[in-house]
Amino acid sequence: MSKIPEHASGPVAVNVPLQNVLKDVSLLCLGSSGNLILSKDVGIAVGKILKERGVSYYIFGSFDVLKRTDPDPLSKVSTSPYITAQVLSLLAEGLSIAGVVPVFNATGLVNDQVVTALITRKATYPVMVENMEKYEYLKRLGYTTTFVIDTKGNILVGRPVKFSWAYEEGIDYETLRRKVLESSIVLLDKDTKKISVNDPWGGGVLVFSDEEWLLKIAQDVLNGKRNPTGRMP
Repeated sequence: MSKIPEHASGPVAVNVPLQNVLKDVSLLCLGSSGNLILSKDVGIAVGKILKERGVSYYIFGSFDVLKRTDPDPLSKVSTSPYITAQVLSLLAEGLSIAGVVPVFNATGLVNDQVVTALITRKATYPVMVENMEKYEYLKRLGYTTTFVIDTKGNILVGRPVKFSWAYEEGIDYETLRRKVLESSIVLLDKDTKKISVNDPWGGGVLVFSDEEWLLKIAQDVLNGKRNPTGRMP
């Protein structure tokens, strides 16, 4: 499904941008954070939201890295394959804790170093691929998993599993998203006196929301009154 249902029954999978689940918190936002462990907290929060809507599988991410030519930079984690793998693995861990099966979106271009880094982290979670040929390519890189689907929903490897558990503790979603956004304020360059929202190539200070409270902090960073909190995409 390309949107989150109000309530679903049965094994439902959704493939929507992360920021459509937890407002403004994109993959690139997490990859730019000075505190990558927050990706696990976001995974738990997103998983809890989805689980309460009856979603069993969340398809997310990319096995490619950020490039200047990307039409949708928010769909990538970082220019670094290692940070990309770290964020993907932490998000997947959080989703699993919340009772949602994480499925990596392995369609499109594949950066071999991302795959190798995921294998090193023992983060070989289920994947979605275009076809069996793509999965054979991943296997040649050493990436094998128990469940593989294609873009049409056909099962190529294994069988569906549905986690029975849910995350019962309360989560303050607004506090979490503000914490993530405030940890991802990046000084791209000192000479460009502007605030770039969701534009990693815009110069100045990069932030991932246009909310007033965050823009005020970004302005302080731009003026040298505060230190940036994030890392270069």
